[in-house]
Amino acid sequence: MREGGARLTAIRLLSYANNHVVSHVPSYRLRHAWYRRVLGVRLGENAGVHLDCRIWFFGPSRLRKDGYLSIGAHSRINRGCLLDARGPLRIGENVSVSAEVAIITTQHRPEAPDFAVESRPVVIEDHVWIGMRAMILPGVTVGRGSVVAAGAVVTKDVPALSVVAGVPAKQIGMRGLDDPSYVLAEPFPMFE
Repeated sequence: MREGGARLTAIRLLSYANNHVVSHVPSYRLRHAWYRRVLGVRLGENAGVHLDCRIWFFGPSRLRKDGYLSIGAHSRINRGCLLDARGPLRIGENVSVSAEVAIITTQHRPEAPDFAVESRPVVIEDHVWIGMRAMILPGVTVGRGSVVAAGAVVTKDVPALSVVAGVPAKQIGMRGLDDPSYVLAEPFPMFE
């Protein structure tokens, strides 16, 4: 087997282990140790990645070297979420990502004759709340303290403290806080 083929096979095995075995282990400590030590994910203090979350990546060496996936202190990634770390993904502090949210950093360029893949960074700033089954698309920044409603598809930047909803997401209001400063509770229930 060629060197490139062996590397690709190793990445696919690692991806399978991560997304179909480790993501189902009912222990924060074990999952988080895997994410940090094997994949190179940067997890802040008391950050929590719940069961059944999938992480897409091109390889752990890239995650480590480039810091492609970082999750800030006290942030929660709830059950069944998809984090696309094939491009840079930074999630700030005290961010609540509800169940089954997809955050995508990579897409095919529809206008490219070869249907080429491109990655664009996604930034979720501090104190953001993303509702269930929302989708954040490549190249988007979700501003500090904003709210993304359940089921919304975010295709462009979201201003700080705004509330967005719909497909595609549009601003429908403001959060009503000048400067959110709360700290999310510790995420470590038994068997989660």
